[in-house]
Amino acid sequence: MRNLFFLLFLITSTFTFAQNVDLSSVDEFFKITDKLKNGEEISDNDWNNFEKSKAYAIFTNKYIIDIAKLSIQNVFGSCNINIDNSNNLLKTLVLANYEEINYNYSSLKTFRDNYDFESLIYNAKSRLQSFLMCELDSSVEWKPVYFLFLNKDGQDRDSAIVIDLNLIYKMTEQQRIDFIAHEFFHVYRSHFENHDFNYANDIYFALDMIANEGIADQIDKYNMDYEQYYSTVIGSQELKDEFINLYENAEKDIEYLQDIIVQYSKNQIDKETCIDKLIEIYKYNGHALGFYMSNQIIMAGLKDEMIKEFYKPYEFYRLYSLALYKNKGISLNDDFLGFLKEATGELD
Repeated sequence: MRNLFFLLFLITSTFTFAQNVDLSSVDEFFKITDKLKNGEEISDNDWNNFEKSKAYAIFTNKYIIDIAKLSIQNVFGSCNINIDNSNNLLKTLVLANYEEINYNYSSLKTFRDNYDFESLIYNAKSRLQSFLMCELDSSVEWKPVYFLFLNKDGQDRDSAIVIDLNLIYKMTEQQRIDFIAHEFFHVYRSHFENHDFNYANDIYFALDMIANEGIADQIDKYNMDYEQYYSTVIGSQELKDEFINLYENAEKDIEYLQDIIVQYSKNQIDKETCIDKLIEIYKYNGHALGFYMSNQIIMAGLKDEMIKEFYKPYEFYRLYSLALYKNKGISLNDDFLGFLKEATGELD
C-alpha cells in the first residue's frame, strides 16, 4: 500500500497541478444568449458581468469586445444589426463562429457541463512532455486555461491561455490535446528563453517568435499541411487561403528577412525602417515562416536537434540553414547568422 501511495504521488506531482480551468466567460455568454433567444432584454449589468468574466476581461481592447457583443446580438437576437465585415477578418470569423455555436447550441451546453477539462489539461502536458522527449521541469509556473466564445483560436496571453470552446468542441480528442499542448509549449519555453534578447526590441521579438511558433506547430500540425489543418480542424476558408499563400511564399520571405536584418546589422537601415520592412512578411506571429522552417529541418533529419534546443532562436535558424544545404544545396547568409548568434548570446 505504501508503494502504491508513493506511485500516485509521483504521477500527480509530475505536472504540478497548480493549473486550473475557468469557464466563467462561457457561462456569461450563455446567460446572455439564453435571454436573447427567449426575447428578453439584456441589462447593463448583464453586459458588465460578461465583460468582467475571466477570459473576456483579458481583452482590454474594447474593439474586440464590441465585435463580440454586436455579433452576439446579430446571431442570437431577434433584430439584425448591420455588421460591416469588409476588410475585417476578425469580424467575419467571430460572426461565423457564433452562427456555428447557435446551430450546435444544446450540444455545446451539454459539452460544457459534462466534458472532463482537467483530464484534457493533464493529457496536454503529457503530450508536451512526449514531444520534448524529457521530463517537464517542475519549477515551471503553468498558466490557467480560460475558455470563451470568440473566434476559433487559442492564445497564450500574459496571465492565461485563452481558448475558444467551440473550437475544442469541434475537434477530436487527440486534436484537443495537441492544440493545448501547443499553447503549453509557449508557456514552458518562456521559462527558459532569453528574455533580454526577446524583449529588447520588436525585431528580436519577431525573430524569436518565428522559431517559437515554428516548433510549436509541430505539436498540432505535424501530420498535415495548412490546407488540411484549416479545412478539417479550424474550418475557415479565409484563413486556409491566407496561410497557404503565406506558406508558399515562406522561402522567399525568409530570404527577404535575412537581407533586411543584415542591412540593419550594418547600419544601412535604422530600426524603424527595419521594423516597417519586417511587417511586410511577419504575419500571424510568423507562424507560416516558422512552420516552413521547422518542416525543412525535419525533412533534413534534424528534428531531435531542433527539439533539444527548443528555446534558442539562433539554433533554430542555424539548423534551418543546415537543412537548406542538405535539402537544396543553399544556406543562410553568414552575416545574418553571425549577427543573430552575437545578439542572442548563444556563443560557443
